[in-house]
Amino acid sequence: MHLEPSKKLPHSVREFLSHYAMIVLSILTALALEEAALSLQHRHEAARAKEEIEQEIASNHDRVLESLKATEDNARAWQVILDRTIAGIRDGSGTEDSRIQALRDSGPLFRDATPSLKSTAWDAAISDHSVNYLSHEDLSRYSELYAFQRMFSQILWDTLHDSAVRDLAQITLSVSLGKADAYQTAATLNSRMRTISLMASQLSQLEAALREAHTGGGDNAAPATAASAPSGR
Repeated sequence: MHLEPSKKLPHSVREFLSHYAMIVLSILTALALEEAALSLQHRHEAARAKEEIEQEIASNHDRVLESLKATEDNARAWQVILDRTIAGIRDGSGTEDSRIQALRDSGPLFRDATPSLKSTAWDAAISDHSVNYLSHEDLSRYSELYAFQRMFSQILWDTLHDSAVRDLAQITLSVSLGKADAYQTAATLNSRMRTISLMASQLSQLEAALREAHTGGGDNAAPATAASAPSGR
């Protein structure tokens, strides 16, 4: 902003006040125009950030839906093997060979569908400070959702690390040795089934949270606070 000094001194108080008022008005006008330009820029940045975040949420929602369907399909396949094994133990028709075969059949079913959840748009909005221009409602909704995503990823990792790896090791060992105790076989299959059920439950909660965050309706689904897989032992 540039002010051109007066070339002559005012000859009266009235003239001085007139010049002073013009200067003040010029400054206020310049500040108002600058504020309007910044406000418009901030609105554009907020709109861009919101659009990118909403697209990312929609993409993550699609990924979770795919993972949930695959997990439910996988759960049904595991349930068939578990039910068959338990039925054989109960009625005495099961043999070590049949249990070994059940464990062999379960091997290819270690195909956990873990969704790859992105947070690129959210991280970028934080990095360039465009989150500061989002509405309080949107900011709260997005921050809660992405915190939920991070917690879900950790829960999923803990679940698979604590249970799935152990169950796979037990199954491959029994198959390699050609020995499958009735109780141990049922316990291992049941443990794996409980792990998959827990994964499906967590995926369902995440799907609901993503769906509600995307539509902007209602309170987001609350994540589970305890997620260690039952051992089934």
